[in-house]
Amino acid sequence: LIDSVTDITYALNQMRHYFSLADISPHTVSNIVGKGFPTTVRKVLELDLNATQVEQYASKALSITLDAYEKNLGKHTTIYTGVTDVLQFAQAKGIKMAVVTNKEARHATKTLKALKLIDYFNLVVGGDSTQHYKPHPAPLQYAMEALKADEDTSLMIGDSDNDYLCAKKCDIPCILTTEGYNQGVDFTSLKPYAIINQFIELKNYL
Repeated sequence: LIDSVTDITYALNQMRHYFSLADISPHTVSNIVGKGFPTTVRKVLELDLNATQVEQYASKALSITLDAYEKNLGKHTTIYTGVTDVLQFAQAKGIKMAVVTNKEARHATKTLKALKLIDYFNLVVGGDSTQHYKPHPAPLQYAMEALKADEDTSLMIGDSDNDYLCAKKCDIPCILTTEGYNQGVDFTSLKPYAIINQFIELKNYL
C-alpha cells in the first residue's frame, strides 16, 4: 500500500547515531525490512557489531528505533500509485478489507490515518497483534476470524515471500505485487495466484 522505507531508515539511523554507527541508506534498509522491527533492528546492528554486542544492545536499540519512528510517522511515507483507486473499487463492491502487517499495530493505524486510508479497512492487524509475525499464519488467521472470512472467498495481497508463505499456510490464494520490498525474491518461483507490477491491476482480479 505504502512506501515507508524513508521513515524507517530515519528511525534506524537515529538508533545508529546513539551507538556511534554510520548512517545506512534506504536501499540497504529495503533489503532488510519485512519481518518486523525487532528482526530489522538486529539485522541492522549486525552490519557492524558482533553477536555478543547485538545481544547486549538489541533491547535499547529497538526502543530508540520505535520511538524515533513514532515521532516522525508518515512524514516521508507515500501511497503507491493506484492504491486509492483499487481500495475505492473494492469498498464499492462491499469487499471487507484488513491490513495484515509486520509493523506494530499502533504505527500502522497512525500511518493509515495520516494518509487518509484507514476508512477503507475493517481491521488492522500488526506484528504485535498476535504472538507471531508473518510468515507465520497467526496474523492472517486472526484477521480472517475477526471478519468471519473463509478460505474460499479470501485473497491475500502482498509484496514479499512473507505474505505468500503466510497465505499458503492459511490455504488462501495470494497475489504478489513487484512494488515493495521483495528483497530480490523471484516471485515466479513461488507460483502465486498472480503477479502484478502495478496495484491498479488488482481490479482485474477482484
